[in-house]
Amino acid sequence: ACGTPAVIQPTSMPSDTFEEDFSKDTGLWQTFAETGGTAKIVDGKMAVVVSSPFTVSLSIAALNLADFDLTLITTPIINGTANGYGVIFRYLDLQNFYRFDIGGDGKWSVSRRLRDQWLHLSELKTSPAIKTGTVSNTLRIVARAEKFEFYANGILLGAISDANLPIGRIGIFASTFDDAKTEIKFDNIRVVKP
Repeated sequence: ACGTPAVIQPTSMPSDTFEEDFSKDTGLWQTFAETGGTAKIVDGKMAVVVSSPFTVSLSIAALNLADFDLTLITTPIINGTANGYGVIFRYLDLQNFYRFDIGGDGKWSVSRRLRDQWLHLSELKTSPAIKTGTVSNTLRIVARAEKFEFYANGILLGAISDANLPIGRIGIFASTFDDAKTEIKFDNIRVVKP
């Protein structure tokens, strides 16, 4: 994985609302430039680029959350169908976190990495709520204890329950499968208490 998270001391949300528009680098989000990918703030957005097939690039924020309602805008810059992108949440380390994926093919899923093992918490499903091509999608996650709801563009995609990771950091990611390259821009992250 590109962007192996640097050690940044996480903090709790300073108030009832957290907003990030990436208008400047506050040092809260990891940025990097490596052979397989980059994460950097460009023109008021976090641009995550993956430049090799079967690779993941991620940027984790130094913000610990348990219960939250998170919304963000994602925009694919390179059109492809064999890619994925979305939100990492309740991140402890590279071996323990949840991942909410959508793809250029209009599919979505949720998975958990627990003790370095992947477990799919939802089946890979197609949804007409997910816009394909180089069109923006607004993603939302509502987390209350072990219950999670996942939305795309205001439409509920699904809900799951899993109590393995009660708190952790948030992040964003882009990944490739057969596509050799992908670039996703993330913007207008807003987190409130549910």
